[in-house]
Amino acid sequence: MTSAPAYRFGIYEKMLKAKPFPEMFEEAVMTGYETFEISLDETDVRLDRLNWTPDKFLQIQNAAKSSGIQLFSACLSGHRRFPLGSADKAIEKHGKDLLRAGINFCCDLGIRVLQLSGFDVFYEPHSEETSKRYIENLAFGTRIAEQTGVMLAIEPVEGHITSISEAMAIVNKIHSPWLQVYPDVANLVAMGFDPVTELVFGEGHMVALHVRDAHLGTSYNIPWGTGTLNFVGVFQQLQKLNFNGPLVVELWHEQDLDYLESANISREYLLTKIQEAHKESEGFIHV
Repeated sequence: MTSAPAYRFGIYEKMLKAKPFPEMFEEAVMTGYETFEISLDETDVRLDRLNWTPDKFLQIQNAAKSSGIQLFSACLSGHRRFPLGSADKAIEKHGKDLLRAGINFCCDLGIRVLQLSGFDVFYEPHSEETSKRYIENLAFGTRIAEQTGVMLAIEPVEGHITSISEAMAIVNKIHSPWLQVYPDVANLVAMGFDPVTELVFGEGHMVALHVRDAHLGTSYNIPWGTGTLNFVGVFQQLQKLNFNGPLVVELWHEQDLDYLESANISREYLLTKIQEAHKESEGFIHV
């Protein structure tokens, strides 16, 4: 009998209490995680990370190496504030500048994957033109990513690119190995999709997977096992697709006193569901 797939577990920065990175890295490892996802959200504090000095990059790299965590991915949700599809030329330019800076940030820090949200605009009206600009500017970013060896990956979210199949349509249109997809199974449930079905569309193009529980309409900090996400079905499908990327737990517990307990519970719950899925699936080969 084969063993269950040994996925690497990743943790999103906002699942931990906000502290200096060396302390967060230590806590991530202490709770059993192997990869770390840095947030580059729309706040000035986190966007200012794009202006770190070479010494700061080296400090963070050394802290990660010392703790044993891998800096695998960064989430550039700062495009909410400065979207790539904006009708405002100044905002669009800022969005492109952020994309270039995010790619360089990953390159300087040794991060493999820069996750990009699948919305063309966020605080302004969507249109055919905003969608067109979004795709054009993604193509622009992909050329920069190719030069630096950083992988860009679209996360389907609310409002524009809502499914893996829609994200793959853009990946296929731009047609570059440096643009792939980064699905979030909870987002898919919240938007009314069946993630078990949707994952098939991403076969061979998924760089990692965001996981947490969800209900139709919301996926914000739903307690494990109380939502409607079919974890066993998801993990069975991942085995069929030979997916071997990191499973990144994306939750928001930075204000909670019991955030470390939540981190432990999350990993243990997913391990249980992976084992359940494996019992019902034979012949999976883990490489």
